[in-house]
Amino acid sequence: MPQPLTFCNEPGPSDTKKKSKTPVSVEEQRSSCALCQDVLKDPVSTSCAHTDRGLQEVLDEHRISLKRRCERVTEGSEETVSKTLLNRIYTELYITEGLSEEVNTQHEVKQLETASKKKTLRDAPIKCHDIFKASPDQQVHIRVALTVGVAGVGKTFSVQKFTLDWAEGLENQDVSLLIPLSFRELNLIKAEQYSLLRLLHVFHPTLQKVTAETLAVCSVLFIFDGLDESRPSLDFHNNEVVSDVTQQSSVNVLLTNLISGNLLPSALVWITSRPAATNQIPPARVDRVTEVRGFTDVQKEEYFRRRFSDEERSGRIISHIKTSRSLHIMCLIPVFCWITATVLDHMLTTDQRGELPQTLTDMYSHFLLVQTKRKKQKYDEGHETSPRELTKADGKLLLKLGRLAFEHLEKGNIMFYQEDLEQCGLDATEALVYSGVCTEIFKRESVIFQKTVYCFVHLSIQEFLAAVYLFHCYSKRNTEVLKDFLGSDWENDSSLDVFLSEAMKKSLTSKNGHLDLFVRFLHGLSLESNQRLLGGLLGQTDNSPEMIQRAINTLKEMRSEDTSADRIINTLKEMSSKDTSADRSINIFHCLTEMKDHSVH
Repeated sequence: MPQPLTFCNEPGPSDTKKKSKTPVSVEEQRSSCALCQDVLKDPVSTSCAHTDRGLQEVLDEHRISLKRRCERVTEGSEETVSKTLLNRIYTELYITEGLSEEVNTQHEVKQLETASKKKTLRDAPIKCHDIFKASPDQQVHIRVALTVGVAGVGKTFSVQKFTLDWAEGLENQDVSLLIPLSFRELNLIKAEQYSLLRLLHVFHPTLQKVTAETLAVCSVLFIFDGLDESRPSLDFHNNEVVSDVTQQSSVNVLLTNLISGNLLPSALVWITSRPAATNQIPPARVDRVTEVRGFTDVQKEEYFRRRFSDEERSGRIISHIKTSRSLHIMCLIPVFCWITATVLDHMLTTDQRGELPQTLTDMYSHFLLVQTKRKKQKYDEGHETSPRELTKADGKLLLKLGRLAFEHLEKGNIMFYQEDLEQCGLDATEALVYSGVCTEIFKRESVIFQKTVYCFVHLSIQEFLAAVYLFHCYSKRNTEVLKDFLGSDWENDSSLDVFLSEAMKKSLTSKNGHLDLFVRFLHGLSLESNQRLLGGLLGQTDNSPEMIQRAINTLKEMRSEDTSADRIINTLKEMSSKDTSADRSINIFHCLTEMKDHSVH
C-alpha cells in the first residue's frame, strides 16, 4: 500500500500559519497486523499470512471509499460541492473532557464567553483524533466514547475529519476497520430486521466480502453520529441480548448490545449527540465523555480567514462580528459562522445599509432573504429584486417548505421522501431551487436507498422554517394547525403572549429537547423588526404602504396592551423559576435573548 499523501497540518489556537505535516512512516503505521495486531516480521506488510490478498484489497478499497466521501464538504450551497476540501476549511474545535460542571441559567452567555479561558485540567483541550487516547493520569481503556455538543457546533465535521485522517493513514492507524454510521441513515431501516454484519454490507457496499470471522479478529471502530436523531430512542433496559454479528434484530437492539459490549466486545464505539439525548445511554456504559464547545475567539477568526481568500473582506466581517457581543458569542457554533459569513458577505458586497443582525432569529431571517436573492439570480436570469423583498410566489414556496419543516420536526423526522414533499404541495424542483435551504441526498447503491431522500441543509434551518410556518398559522388564525400542536383547548382569539407561553410549555414536554431551538425562533419572530423583515411570510402578504402602516399600528397597540413584550418576558421569567429542570429552563433564557431582553446578561 503506498504511503499516505502529505496534508497540511490544521493550525490550533496559537498556530494560524500553514505548515506541512509529516505523515506517519510506513514502518510506524504497519508495525503490527492490520487485523489481529500481531507484530509483523516484514515491516512493509500490512497483515499476517492469515490474511488473504482479496480481503486486504477490500479493506484498502474501503479506505479509498471513505476518503472520497469525506475529503469534500458542502457548507450548504450546491455551488461548493466540487470545490471545498475539508482540509482547506477545517478549523480545530475546542473539545474538552467531561461536561460543564453546572448550568447557570441566568448567565449562560457569560459562561460560554469565558469557557475557553479556563485553565483547569478538566478543560484542557483534546484533539479530535485523540478521542480514544487516555491522558497519562488515566489508567483506563477507553472503549466507548460519547461526544456531546449543541446543534451546529461541529460534531459531524469532527467525525468527518477523524474519518478522513484515518483513511489517509495520518491518525489512529491501530484501527484496522473504521465504520461510520449516522442515525439519520439508520432511521431509514425503521422496523426492519438486520444483523450487524448485514448492516455493514448495506451502508458500506465496499465491505460486502467482510465476514463474521473478519470482524472477530479486526480492530474495529464504529462511529454513530447524531444520537439525538435516533428514531426510536435507544432502550438499554428491555432489549434482548445479541452476541452474534449474524443474528438479526432491530437496529435499536443491535446498537445497545454493541455499546454494552455483548456484540464485538473488543470493538471501539464513538457516539455523538446533542445534550438533551445523552440520557438514553446509562453512564456506566460510557468510558469517556467529551464536550465540543465550538470555536475559541482565535478559532473564530481563523474560520473566517479560511472561508474568504480576500483578507480585506474577512477582516471587515471579523470586525463586524466583534461589534456585537451576542453575535460574537454565538459564533462559538460553526454552523452559525457559516450562516453569518453568508449574510455579512452579501451585506458587504451589495453595500447594504442597516443594523447588523444581533440574534439568531435576526441572522436566520436575513439568511433566508439572501437565499431568496440567490435563487432569483440563478433561475430568473439576474432579475433584480430588493434583498428585503419577498414576492407572493416566494412566500408561497417558503411556507410550503415551512409546513414540511414543521410537520416533520414535530414527528422528530429530519429526512423525508418525495411523497412527503407532495403532501405539502411541493415537488422536488421547487424544493431544490433553494439550494442553501434544502438539499438532496442522492440514492446510493444499496437496497434501502431505493428512494431519493431529502433533508434541510441543517437541522437549525428546519427549526427556523418550522417556526416561521407556525407563526404564520397564528397570524392567519389557522385553528386546525394550532389545536393539533397546542391542544384542543386552544382559543383562536388568544393573544400573542398566550400563544408564545403555550408553545414554550409544549417544548418543555419534549424529553430530548427537539423543540428548543424552534421555540427560540418563535419568540424572536414576535419582534417587530423581524416581522417587518419577513412580513410576507408572517401573514402580511399585502405590501402596500397602507397595509404596512396598519400592521405597524397593530403591533404598537399589542405592545401597549396586555400582549406587550414586557408581559411575555415576565411570563418567561416566571416559568423559569418553577419546577423546570436546569437543562430545559436554560432555553427560556435563550428565548429572552432572542427578544433582546438584556436583563438575562
